[in-house]
Amino acid sequence: MEHLPVLRDLIIVYAAGTLVVYLFHKIGQSALVAFLITGLLVGPNMLGLVSDLEVVQILAELGVMLLLFSVGLEFSLRKLLQMRRVVFLTGPAQVLGTVGLTWLLGRIFDLPTPVALVIGFCVALSSTAMVVRILVDRGELDAFYGRCAFGILIFQDLSVVAMIVLLPQIAGPHGNWMEILVNLVGAGGLLVGVFLLARYLYPAILRSIVGIPSKELFVIVSLVLFLGAAWAAAKAGFSLALGAFLAGLVISGSEYSQLVFSEIRPLRDSLNSLFFISIGMLVEPRFLLSHWSMLLILLFALIAGKIVVTATSAVLTGVPTAVALTVGFALAQIGEFSFVLLQSAGDYPGLIPYEWYQALISVAVMSLLLSPFLVKAGRVVSAWPPLAGFSPVAPRSRGLTELATEERTAGDHVIICGFGVSGRNLARVLKANAIPYVILELNVQTVREEQANGEPIFFADCTDVEALERAGVKTARVIVYAVSDPFALRRSVPLARSLNREIVILTRTKWLAEIDELYQLGANEVIAEEFEASIELLARILRVYNLPRELVASEIRRIRQERYSLFRSERATVPRLRLARDLDVYVETCRVSEKSPFLGKAIGQTHLRNLTGALILGIVRGGQAINNPGAHERIRAGDLLVLSGTKEQLRRAVEAVQGLSPFADQSPDQGTAS
Repeated sequence: MEHLPVLRDLIIVYAAGTLVVYLFHKIGQSALVAFLITGLLVGPNMLGLVSDLEVVQILAELGVMLLLFSVGLEFSLRKLLQMRRVVFLTGPAQVLGTVGLTWLLGRIFDLPTPVALVIGFCVALSSTAMVVRILVDRGELDAFYGRCAFGILIFQDLSVVAMIVLLPQIAGPHGNWMEILVNLVGAGGLLVGVFLLARYLYPAILRSIVGIPSKELFVIVSLVLFLGAAWAAAKAGFSLALGAFLAGLVISGSEYSQLVFSEIRPLRDSLNSLFFISIGMLVEPRFLLSHWSMLLILLFALIAGKIVVTATSAVLTGVPTAVALTVGFALAQIGEFSFVLLQSAGDYPGLIPYEWYQALISVAVMSLLLSPFLVKAGRVVSAWPPLAGFSPVAPRSRGLTELATEERTAGDHVIICGFGVSGRNLARVLKANAIPYVILELNVQTVREEQANGEPIFFADCTDVEALERAGVKTARVIVYAVSDPFALRRSVPLARSLNREIVILTRTKWLAEIDELYQLGANEVIAEEFEASIELLARILRVYNLPRELVASEIRRIRQERYSLFRSERATVPRLRLARDLDVYVETCRVSEKSPFLGKAIGQTHLRNLTGALILGIVRGGQAINNPGAHERIRAGDLLVLSGTKEQLRRAVEAVQGLSPFADQSPDQGTAS
């Protein structure tokens, strides 16, 4: 019965959280903000409904660990290595720049150097839990700015151990620099040992466990591995959350990563909310009300300073200004590990005065409350045209200037935005078929490596009008967005459409919900990974039951027509084949349905040439081609008509064949036969 108070506290926390989240959802606000408000309300400094804060904080820390563990599962070691420039260049520049600026301002206002440095340490850290949660909810963790932000967060988490080790030296004569250096090297060596052990031991353990038909055993072993890595990292002097991320990272390379993720996700979501509630409990409303003017000034200085330092650090390491600003706004809050630093600093008398302790906690919580709004503001500011794609530090690779002089930008080429797996496969096929193409990519390392391999790839931002113009968007035939970045798609698709009304725009997206918006922005074709995956699953199931391939293909065509017909009701087609760059004549195909007004008519009776200007070059019927059919050839259901004409003529012709225009209703005695 002694555990009843703990159970009561958890019930109160979750019940209050449910109510506040529901109310905030009704007014369109983030659930993360609702959790912080919940903690403020039920905490000891307001209503005092929770008596055992220690239990809540322990569960909250476990929630953060699970969040970082799941991020590691989804991220993969390969992605982390691709981000090494951000982690080891932009990250240090951001941390050192923030600490240096805070120390300088502290000295100007006569703060003692130890106090100014501790405040700088706390201010330099952003909230991994908050930022990752926002990026995951928005589906933007894989976006370029999302990867940059996460890379900086990784370095910040790595730097926490160094900051904690430095606290004794900052506080006074509690140690020497050689001892501190030995501790840092030892902690780093232990972390490498943990990584190597997990890298080679974890997959072997999972392989042996997965052969036993026990779901419970698999879940337990996954939790043991996750907690073990976190504990070992903590013993090495690093944070528990960093150890959890490392565990997820090494498991991500195994074939069991998705199974582990699906098992721990419900537990992660339920405990992660406790972290934000526990942070809200730390605020003292009385201190907040009595020092509100000073706190607002500090909050403004914090946000403005972190945006400037973070964006500048990103720009100086080769990130385009628009992306750097978005990252700066996303990381403009104080993070959860700042509270750990403050608690550690409290062990040294006089290192952090009470007033500054409370001020930092209050400003940190207010900055966390503003985080969702800052992310939105960053996207708005970075969309300002003069900033898009501009970077004063050009990477040591061919860039936009050279791109403008390439012969392939003269016209009739393909522009590929993004050079991941999809972009590479597309480029390989285009090269094999001698189709000219240009690649725009924002990963500097990828650009350098692929340029060395002879690829026409350039460091450029597809959301920048100058980049698109120099890539030849005004004369290109197709632009393909092979990126999983909804933010970039929403900006670049309408931009490409405004620069070239005739270009064919092909995009990919993860979710069906984004299809409508992308079509409205100007895309011709939208490939939804979620939808295509379901189609592939259906095809495999039908084949398992030995259904004929023709029936499987027919079912897939029907599903696609049903799903995409909503988006094609006002657009007849996109011309598929252009005969020559300087000849405005295209070839298109159109299938005759049972409802076509041309069904059963002779070609001469359709008057298609007179009504639309398009010609019927041939008919494909039952796998056989009828070239140059005569005026008396009758049109049958299922015929594939091969049409020729300008884009406008083809559009009218397809609409007539499908019965979508008044042309098919014209009197037979009008005009001449086609």
